[in-house]
Amino acid sequence: MVTSRSFWYRLETFLVYAAAGLFAFIVALPFLHTAARSLSAEAPILRNEVYLWPVRVTLDAYVRIIKAGAFWTAYRNSSIIMVFGTVTSMVMTTLCAYPLSRRDLPGRSVLMTIIVIQMIFPPGLIPFYFTVRGLGMIDKWSALIIPYSLNTFLMIILRSYFQGLPRELEESAIIDGANDMQVLMHIMLPLAVPVIGTLTLFYAVGYWNQFFPAVIFINSGNKQPLQVILRDLIWSTALAYQTASPDQYTKRAGIEALKSASVIVAAIPMLVAYPFLQRYFIKGITLGAVKG
Repeated sequence: MVTSRSFWYRLETFLVYAAAGLFAFIVALPFLHTAARSLSAEAPILRNEVYLWPVRVTLDAYVRIIKAGAFWTAYRNSSIIMVFGTVTSMVMTTLCAYPLSRRDLPGRSVLMTIIVIQMIFPPGLIPFYFTVRGLGMIDKWSALIIPYSLNTFLMIILRSYFQGLPRELEESAIIDGANDMQVLMHIMLPLAVPVIGTLTLFYAVGYWNQFFPAVIFINSGNKQPLQVILRDLIWSTALAYQTASPDQYTKRAGIEALKSASVIVAAIPMLVAYPFLQRYFIKGITLGAVKG
């Protein structure tokens, strides 16, 4: 009887791990394919010979990106936008979520209704542009940070977590003489570390990948983030392909390899940061979604 149970337990464990491994491989498949294309020569890519391993390995695409005049400036711009934007967003999200989690807040239901309506029916692009221009933020990094500093969905997740914490913790701190800010800083936030880590990752990815807002609001080339510069580099290379002679065509870095290399370069910071925040990721989402 014990042997039979042990056998079925081992079989079940094997099947679970096999299914998880297969799913992980399927998820990683597009990234592996993109990385292989970025390290391959153009001819094998065009002949569809590149799958999960590079063919005729070359670093020409990466060299072309790194040698682009605006690359390092754009990398710096995206890093600054991501850091300041993430900090601003977390401060605003926390200061919005905590009061809305208190059941004794006057007008709490009305405020939540307004916030949810805004989430369902976002403003149109034209009035949004006029608002940003009226605030004097055109061609400034603040146009990429302030209008996007509060994500309603992420705020509701943090609010739900705060709301699910025992009310006795807050009451005992208030009895000991703590004010609302001290309760938030010394009691609520330390307990919300998994959720805070998860939301920080979400905000950081959003700011790092900003493209459309930068196209609309940023006019100066030295202020453009990385995504826009990579788009311009790919377009310029594609145009050079269209106007090049056959001899020049074979000498140029491949456009397909360049596209794949751009994806890898843009993903590197998030790939580096994610392992440090992974332990908070699933736990933070599930904790923040317990109550509504």
